[in-house]
Amino acid sequence: MTDAIVSAPVASPSRLESLDLLRGFALCGILLVNIISMGGIWEAYVPQTAPSLENPDWRAWLVQHVFLQGSMRGLFTLLFGAGMLLITLRGGDGKGTIEAADVYFRRCMALLVLGVGNVTILLFPGDILYVYGLAGFFLFAFRAARPRTLILTSVLLIVVLTGVQGASAYKRAVEAREGRAVAESQLPIERLNPRQRESLDAYQAAVRARQPTREARAEQVELRTGGPVSLLKWSVHTWVEYAASSYTIILVMECVAFMLLGMALFKLGVLSGARPLQFYLLMALLGYAVGLTINGVQAASLWRHDFSPELWLTRATYELGRLGVTLGHVGLILSLWKWNAFGVIGAGLQAMGRMALSNYLAQSAITSLLFYGLHLWGRFDWWTLWGIAAVIWVVLAVGSLLWLRVFAFGPMEWGLRLVAYGQLPPIRRARAVTAP
Repeated sequence: MTDAIVSAPVASPSRLESLDLLRGFALCGILLVNIISMGGIWEAYVPQTAPSLENPDWRAWLVQHVFLQGSMRGLFTLLFGAGMLLITLRGGDGKGTIEAADVYFRRCMALLVLGVGNVTILLFPGDILYVYGLAGFFLFAFRAARPRTLILTSVLLIVVLTGVQGASAYKRAVEAREGRAVAESQLPIERLNPRQRESLDAYQAAVRARQPTREARAEQVELRTGGPVSLLKWSVHTWVEYAASSYTIILVMECVAFMLLGMALFKLGVLSGARPLQFYLLMALLGYAVGLTINGVQAASLWRHDFSPELWLTRATYELGRLGVTLGHVGLILSLWKWNAFGVIGAGLQAMGRMALSNYLAQSAITSLLFYGLHLWGRFDWWTLWGIAAVIWVVLAVGSLLWLRVFAFGPMEWGLRLVAYGQLPPIRRARAVTAP
């Protein structure tokens, strides 16, 4: 009987209502962050003017940096860790079986393929599924670990990441400071020694990252408006730049840390909504108090120094800030859920969350159609792009509600089950049967 249970997907959505709600919320937030790069210059992470609250784009950046950046991906990653347990922790011993391992690792490999498809077919080089697939391979060994072990391992990884990123940021800041001094000296290139040239190159690269040159902008405009072949070339090249670099190691470590924490929170009944309302209110209060404070100080420091490449503490505190805000989001959403405060919006979010994989890829498909198919790329400011994202939320929520009235799974969820379980799962909803 145990093997029969393991070999079939989870069919009851009612016990996952809180997880679906959180997934839907995370999907909406992820789109707000991603659509800025989808609809504009990829490297332009901030508005390309001097910081000013009179500029609406800068107000949007401030909201994004403090409330959204990193935390929405963090929330989505927590939930991936919780979902991992639903696959592997079956059977009477609570440790899963070899069949569960087979299903789990096939899912991880399928995520790798879907990630590559998101880059090459849907033309979104910022895909996260590929990284999730890689990170997932490390999680299986922790499936039966106690919550305390999971939390301690997660904290250790976040501390290591903070140290590594802080040291790297400090090194780049020193190079930038030295490079700026070389640039201001206006010495001829041929008179610079190797260290001075290296520092100058690092400084100039940091400046270009803050504000791409006119040539770099023109090149990207040509690539992203030049037709399918040109777009594919740009997407693959942009993705390979990070996927084949040491930055992917950082991303995988980040994901493993947050996935392990998600596993622990699921085992403790936090993500399933089993804790009392007071717990979630306190979680929201403490999470936001820490996370928003750190993110606010970061934003103020970046703003005051015009995003100087000589800053390094803002990068060193990134993981701590996004962790705090992520936990604050969990506490807030589940507090509102326990208050039954969402109404019809909650139903839409839950439907989106039940079809999280389909909707994540649908975001890429819709934005590619809008910006490339309809030639709207590069025409909108930040607030307009956020307005477009809100329209996409409504489309996906309504579409998900209508789809789930007929079908048990989203189309991509159904395909993932087909690959993972090696059998053709019924996609239509089973009709309710009234017992005599």
